[in-house]
Amino acid sequence: MTDRQNWKTGLSIGALGEASLERAAKAGIEAVEFARFEEGADPKNLSAYAKSAGVEIWSVHLPFDWNIPIDPSGWDPQWWKICRDTDADLIKKASETGAKIAVIHASLERIPKYFRRSLLTAAAIHLSALSEICRFNGMTLAVEVLPRTCLGNCADELLAFIQAAPDIRVCFDVNHLLNETHAEFIKKVGKYIVTTHISDYDFEDEKHWMPMQGKIDWKQLLSDLEAADYSGPFLYEIDRDSVEWADVKKNHELLNRL
Repeated sequence: MTDRQNWKTGLSIGALGEASLERAAKAGIEAVEFARFEEGADPKNLSAYAKSAGVEIWSVHLPFDWNIPIDPSGWDPQWWKICRDTDADLIKKASETGAKIAVIHASLERIPKYFRRSLLTAAAIHLSALSEICRFNGMTLAVEVLPRTCLGNCADELLAFIQAAPDIRVCFDVNHLLNETHAEFIKKVGKYIVTTHISDYDFEDEKHWMPMQGKIDWKQLLSDLEAADYSGPFLYEIDRDSVEWADVKKNHELLNRL
């Protein structure tokens, strides 16, 4: 059993660079997830800069985009090549920053029921390949639990991906569960959770509100994560442009006192 007091305060910051790392450090953020690099940023230099700032570059969020398209669930070989090459490039650069986790969405949406089984098979094959790319670069692929009709919208589908590729782990976005409770989800996949996306919601659809603004029972959720031996950062994924980053640290401290 782990202790929530030891979980670093984390934040999904979007673009990674010296400016964002400095801003995170001033706000008390101890770990960050990024999705792209600030213009001119050199991944090889950011590891040392982050260390000097006292911020851990924890994870990278791999892209998902209808326009390119970047979607690991597609059967089209050209789609898959774009997805693989785009993700492989970002994984390599992220590894140079010291990031340990690559977070990925198993699909875009919406997924028709009659295509679901076929697309789950494609996603399992392609996620397995991306997991190997991560392993080669010293990283771990974490498939995010998603809402609505997306693939990976419940514990059982995530377990199917792990069965296909045992190195795969789980990103627990706590405001995405629409098909099962938090307790049910953690009971099934808790030992595979290596990172989080923390926010609150109304149990009807994702909202990415600051915790305590929605319906999540935070005291119970934190206890369940401790019981599951979660040891990664308590990493917030909220509308970072509408809140002060320092408020994230304050919110985390509030939750730890529950």
